[in-house]
Amino acid sequence: MSSILKFIRDNHILAIIESAVVKKKSRLSLNAFDITEIPSLLYTCYEVEHLYLHRNKITTISVELTQLLNLTTLTLDYNNISSLPPEIGSLKNLVNLNLSYNPLQVLIPEIGELENLEAFWCNRIGLREIPKEIGNLSKLDTFGARGNLLKTIPEEMTKLSKLRWLTLEHNEIENLPNTLGALEALVHCNLRHNNLREFPMSVLQCGDLMFLQLNNNQISSLPEDFDINSLQVLEMIDMRDNPICELDHPKHMLIRYADVSAQSSLSEIASASGSGRHAAALAVNATALRLPAVPGPRRLDNHAFMAEMDLDASSVDSSEDWENSVNSSELDVQYQSDEERADNEIAQFFQAVGMVLPELSRYASTAS
Repeated sequence: MSSILKFIRDNHILAIIESAVVKKKSRLSLNAFDITEIPSLLYTCYEVEHLYLHRNKITTISVELTQLLNLTTLTLDYNNISSLPPEIGSLKNLVNLNLSYNPLQVLIPEIGELENLEAFWCNRIGLREIPKEIGNLSKLDTFGARGNLLKTIPEEMTKLSKLRWLTLEHNEIENLPNTLGALEALVHCNLRHNNLREFPMSVLQCGDLMFLQLNNNQISSLPEDFDINSLQVLEMIDMRDNPICELDHPKHMLIRYADVSAQSSLSEIASASGSGRHAAALAVNATALRLPAVPGPRRLDNHAFMAEMDLDASSVDSSEDWENSVNSSELDVQYQSDEERADNEIAQFFQAVGMVLPELSRYASTAS
């Protein structure tokens, strides 16, 4: 980026922050500005509640950021942050926190002090261990830690009685606590692409469970006491790409062992579920079960949605899909005012100009 363009961009960022301070804005969007260091002026935005800093190049989070005590939404995903200040625990009003796609590797125990946190994403941060303090997040509804290096989860996590959405796919999980049934509100449990060798029977004690994804593990059999008849709202257990699929296994219309078309899958599940379950409708309505405090992704019409999800909503690994987490950009767009959208359009203009300037400069220097 040329020095002139950088000067314009930096001053534009400061102008956005100054406007937020003067107008006491509750929302401040600074995503995708190539910010490497958070301007100190931002720490005077005491009224801000929703702060978007995702898709930048931030490397350090200053303790001063934790003085913004009114924050309820903080997006820091897609940056270069390697550590968090312990003082982050002082953000007691925080409801939504996204730390995904940063080289953090560790979650500090102070995360457990965020007593009002409802949605927490830490996808692909190189995480090897979830701190036991996560069990203190009594209001947690949504937790996503996919694409990490986890081998197990702490038993303290099963204290999260309000947790509905749990996504731990693409880890190295070998064992799960036998107290998973304590997650009484669990609706969607995604454990695909791990190293589980045994079917986690305890999760079947979760009476609200609708979807259980266990595909791409090492499970070779079902327990002798396997029984899902007590789960009145269960829609599917995905067992594809496990050793059990190649062996003799019990048939059940709610267990998916092989790839089939979306239409036939829904037909089979609806037939097996009976008139009391309304499987297809529940599958679509599962998106409506998302955390109320977080606007969901763009909704599709029912037919398009059914065809796309093919009963496997996590099949699109390149996106933060509906059952894994809400993309920060979706949060941002939902919350933005017209003025904030205009600011983002200007930012995109600067980025576009930045790409063109080198070529124009070369042309100008060689023109006769």
